[in-house]
Amino acid sequence: MPNEFTPAPIAVSDSEDRDYLLKRADQHRRQGERCDPVSRSLHARFQRLYEDRAAALPPESD
Repeated sequence: MPNEFTPAPIAVSDSEDRDYLLKRADQHRRQGERCDPVSRSLHARFQRLYEDRAAALPPESD
């Protein structure tokens, strides 16, 4: 619809993004521990993807 309001994107720091990605990776790790082997492999894949995305962010400048 042409008259829909689109909110401005919210800026998220690299540190917040990294924390979120690592939190999601841990959630997939824990979910995989409770699943059958097929689901476990999917959760392991998602865990690696989130960890890889977190590792690709620029290093923290503290």
